[in-house]
Amino acid sequence: MRLAEHIDTLLERNVVFAAFRAPGERPRAMVQAGATLRTHRPGQRAFLIAPFEADPRDRFAIMPDLEFELDEDIPPLPDRPTLPERAYRPGLDRSGYADAVAAAVQHIRSGDLEKVVLARTIPHPLPTDLVGALFAHAVQALPDAFVALVRTREHGTWLGASPERLLRMRNGRVEVDAIAGTMPAAEVPEAPRWGIKERDEQHVVTEMVMRTLTDAGVKDLAVHGPKVLRAGPVAHLHSIVSGNCAGADHLSIAAGLHPTPAVGGAPRSVAASLITRLEPRPRGAYAGYWGLVDSDAMDLYVNIRCMELFNGHALLHVGAGITEGSDPEHECEEVERKAHTWTSLIARLGSAG
Repeated sequence: MRLAEHIDTLLERNVVFAAFRAPGERPRAMVQAGATLRTHRPGQRAFLIAPFEADPRDRFAIMPDLEFELDEDIPPLPDRPTLPERAYRPGLDRSGYADAVAAAVQHIRSGDLEKVVLARTIPHPLPTDLVGALFAHAVQALPDAFVALVRTREHGTWLGASPERLLRMRNGRVEVDAIAGTMPAAEVPEAPRWGIKERDEQHVVTEMVMRTLTDAGVKDLAVHGPKVLRAGPVAHLHSIVSGNCAGADHLSIAAGLHPTPAVGGAPRSVAASLITRLEPRPRGAYAGYWGLVDSDAMDLYVNIRCMELFNGHALLHVGAGITEGSDPEHECEEVERKAHTWTSLIARLGSAG
């Protein structure tokens, strides 16, 4: 398959690149000749990358010297920059995650925190020569996800398939996803019949999005939903908040939305402090946001359902929203269901081989 071969070529050449496919669009690649990411300026076409811990003032992006459709012939690539191998650094395992959830529940019961999202990591074998095929398989199997593979010196190599759009801007209109609550896709009822915990989680996210957009000067706000959003083996409650953002600084809106309660918690500052205390490593690109920005359009997605790639293996990053009623064992099962989005695709590739 040409798509898989092109991805493998980009990885073999060790260039700085973003390969991505937005829902309903063709897969494409942006390649930067230099190794160092530059600060994005308004009006520039680029692939923006903001890690979870990003400073709102930092707008680092892949500024393409070369851009092409991945289902066409690959053009000559720039000279190979020096991209060092990233150090492998796992986070919480299942036992550590259960302990962290229990500690978070106790903290929530103290009264100064409503919700916190905790992340764990799951190592999984992934031969390097399967990465291109995995990207191509994800593009085909997950048509409603933003599938992206990014390699930079600053972030390493990440592969994600996100169901959650942070911000879409077209013709002076803005749309923001408000996604929260998780159930197994095979058992999911209609939105009004979800449990109180899941509906409260989703309401918290929607209210935060509304406040942020109001503070940014977005007018004529409207909420559509919630409806059920299926994302591979799991499903979520999903609303879309839209409004008129003419004259607003769209990247500042994105920075103000991040991190939403769906990946951080509420209140934001209290949740961030607890995440730093309970998670043994920075999240890096996990639960940050990335996507295409241009002079008159923007499509940014929250980087969930993702993995960090190393030589011969992957480190999957998954998380769950913890509230006062959370059960550690249940939350462990939830994040493992989310990881199944990728582990099932990898297993299919192994079977096909």
